[in-house]
Amino acid sequence: MQKILIAFMTLFSVAAHATIDERFPEAPTYISNSNMLRFQYMAHEGAECTQGISNRLSSRVPFYVYAPANNNTQVKTGKFAALIFLHGMGEQGPSMLNMCYTRDDAYYTSIASMLNKVENPAGGPGAAIISGQFNPAEPMLVIIPQSMQRGGFSADVIRRVIADTATQMANKGIELDADRVYLTGLSMGGGSLMSYLTTNPAHFAASIPIEAAGGIDACWLRTHNVSFWGFAGGASGNMGAGTLLNVINGANNCPDSTIEYTNPAYACVYSNKSCTLFSAPRPNNLRATFMPANGHSGWREIYNGTHSALPITEKNIYNWLLTQKNSDQGKPLFPVQYPVSSSSSVSSASSLSTTSSSSSLMSASSTSSSLTSSVTSSNSISSAGSSLASSVINSSSAASTSSATGSNPAAILLTPSMILPGTPGNPEALVDEQTSTAPTSYWFAGWSTGIYPVAAIIDLGREYTITEITFYDANGMGLVEFSDADPAHSQAVVVADGLTRYLAFASYSVNLQTRYLRVKKYNTATLSEIKLKGY
Repeated sequence: MQKILIAFMTLFSVAAHATIDERFPEAPTYISNSNMLRFQYMAHEGAECTQGISNRLSSRVPFYVYAPANNNTQVKTGKFAALIFLHGMGEQGPSMLNMCYTRDDAYYTSIASMLNKVENPAGGPGAAIISGQFNPAEPMLVIIPQSMQRGGFSADVIRRVIADTATQMANKGIELDADRVYLTGLSMGGGSLMSYLTTNPAHFAASIPIEAAGGIDACWLRTHNVSFWGFAGGASGNMGAGTLLNVINGANNCPDSTIEYTNPAYACVYSNKSCTLFSAPRPNNLRATFMPANGHSGWREIYNGTHSALPITEKNIYNWLLTQKNSDQGKPLFPVQYPVSSSSSVSSASSLSTTSSSSSLMSASSTSSSLTSSVTSSNSISSAGSSLASSVINSSSAASTSSATGSNPAAILLTPSMILPGTPGNPEALVDEQTSTAPTSYWFAGWSTGIYPVAAIIDLGREYTITEITFYDANGMGLVEFSDADPAHSQAVVVADGLTRYLAFASYSVNLQTRYLRVKKYNTATLSEIKLKGY
């Protein structure tokens, strides 16, 4: 009788919760090459959808779920490990503002028609499934959400998609193995992976970033028992081998941060530390694979198991994932349940509070001293929302007049020696090339969110009238500000940019007379190069 009651309740649950949104049907599709059934869903809305909050409706995203199948109509039942894949910028969906509210069927059809970008075009696990090259040692679920905003995936989106997947699969007799939930991502999605790990290190059993937009410290990974396998090409700018070497070697005070690497042909030496060849996998294993022949590419071959940088015994990354468990690492199970009506990481853009200061004129030496001591100090902000619209604010700081007024603007050559001491990280990367090509390094101040915002001050050597500020956006998210740093001026912000371009230069026309230029960046912002014009 009890079994009959349970069966009845299960049937009732399926009928009541067949899909999250009836306007976005499951549309089950059988993929014979991998013997999997693909379903599509629209994630539940979060607190972003509260009436009156319409600036960051970021958690209602469409996503695919690939489930092991018995045949073309029936899924396998049981408990399975799950892999979440975060795509790159090129597979981003259309703007989803107002998706929290009722829209016509055509709108949902349009969203569904673009969801397939995360499959074969993305070159991730979905592409491997389609081509029949997804061959884990045991069946597993694959979840692929589509980002609807520049900058990638928030922790809220990732949690919500996993929770919705668990609910929908439970209706089909499938349980997510909370001891084996994995995260992988490429480029922009790899940056979102890094961001998630820094705030939730105990959640995922293992993570695989490929050509990730950002980095993370190996000492931190080791301390938090994070299983991590990073991939990077040899000529991929801030997502290349140099960044991955930073990742795997960590700080000098972390003697056990040496990490296995998979490509014996690549010399893995950085900061007087050497990497070692693969040892037997261990629960908190940290790995690195270098792809010197690749630029910003190579992920398709990594996900389908054909990349030449991997030895034959290591080509199937999914088998390595399946050996990683939270319980083996002393971590709790993944918190699959997630409130539908609330959000733990709601981000809303707020107006920026800028602090003006007025000071009496100082001598050049005292000015420099004052600026040096203030490099690492931060003005308070109400919220550093990365969706802040790019804007140019006319400067009112015309306390001095350049003697070259009326001259034709020309490039102002910047050198690392112009950056005043005291700036955290490697701010010299902001001015290291001064060319029109994409930079190969970027300013990295640290991964602790408590240090942000951080600022660097550039001493131009004399007062200029700056007419143009150009910089390279290497991450497609965050916030950067340029302001007059001369304490004798108003220090008003002249450029504020929400960094939505991703791997591209941005230029602003300004009219700023100053010797000292402040560059302030907020958490998640990745700034690679600054170029100035003026006279």
